[in-house]
Amino acid sequence: MTRILRNMARRKVRTGLTIFGIAIGVFALTVMGALSEYFALQLNQAESLYSHIIGITPAKTGLNAHLTTSMVAQIRQVNGVLYVENIIATTLNDTRQSAISLGPPETVIGVDPAAVKYVFGSIPLRAGRWIDPTDSRATVVGFSVAQKHHLGIGSALAWQKHDYTVVGILSDTNGFPDQYAIIPLDVVQRDAKMPRSAIGQLDVVTQPNADPEVVSRQIEREVPQVKARSPRQEAADAAQQMAVFNAIVLGGALLAAVVGGLAVVNTMIMSVNERTREIGIKKALGAEDRTIVREYLSEAALIGLLGGVAGLWAGWVVASLLNATVAAGLGGSDVWRVTPRLVVLVLSFAMGLGLVAGVYPAWSAARLDPVQALRSE
Repeated sequence: MTRILRNMARRKVRTGLTIFGIAIGVFALTVMGALSEYFALQLNQAESLYSHIIGITPAKTGLNAHLTTSMVAQIRQVNGVLYVENIIATTLNDTRQSAISLGPPETVIGVDPAAVKYVFGSIPLRAGRWIDPTDSRATVVGFSVAQKHHLGIGSALAWQKHDYTVVGILSDTNGFPDQYAIIPLDVVQRDAKMPRSAIGQLDVVTQPNADPEVVSRQIEREVPQVKARSPRQEAADAAQQMAVFNAIVLGGALLAAVVGGLAVVNTMIMSVNERTREIGIKKALGAEDRTIVREYLSEAALIGLLGGVAGLWAGWVVASLLNATVAAGLGGSDVWRVTPRLVVLVLSFAMGLGLVAGVYPAWSAARLDPVQALRSE
């Protein structure tokens, strides 16, 4: 290790610039990867919280496609269905809403109080209680909504020029429910001037012992006018969207590999050229090819690791600053998450980049003829 550090110190500026080139690519990978980790967490939370809920949409598409109360009545008769709930979702039109929003928007959720525990019961309450049929203008708010608007039990949340008393606060889920304000369905319809027959999002809650996949297929067979999307299908669609975002992150990583890798190759080749006589002496004294290869690969890996650590640190600092900047607009949520998994991935990428880029120079050094190497100046 001492010899490797001494070799790197011979050309401090060149080595420093190589490390800097790798650090830039790793920095971009860290910031983009931290954002990807946030969306992956959102997806995982949604899968765990709504694993018993089937989404219902019209089988046909177009302006005339809509769900009806008769369809709801038919779905209720399907075996395995526990509850069919009409949920109306609309934005929380609060003037204090921040223009900066990388997470889900604050959303008013209109739901029948009798069904709220079936739909949201998997989310524990941090304080208070759920809404009930006797409530007029009451709400259960998500953790981020409570944090952003400084709400507690008994506080008032403004929406549609009315005040809604906070009777419950959801625990922090690191997911979409953190941005919810759950209000009785009939109150939402009344205050938003919607018809009582309006159907927004139709969710089916399955019985505890029923398989949502089987129930969703059964619904489509018995009620052909609707399309039932099981939790597995919803997760697959979300995963596909995540794959697109991760492809963008991977593209940035590949760009970093090209830029940083070429810098490492250039540095190591120049190092071989400058130390040709030294390599010849080592081989004349009995050094094996694998010893030369190991030395140069170790040097390349160390350059990659140092660049990775520098880029990771810079990315973590910027991610922390971004979280601090947008925290007020996102209810305190950290959108850029530098997780242990991301740290391991970034450092492994940087070291792997150094190793791959150092293969050719190391092989060239090992293939030098000792006699010709000793004659070089």
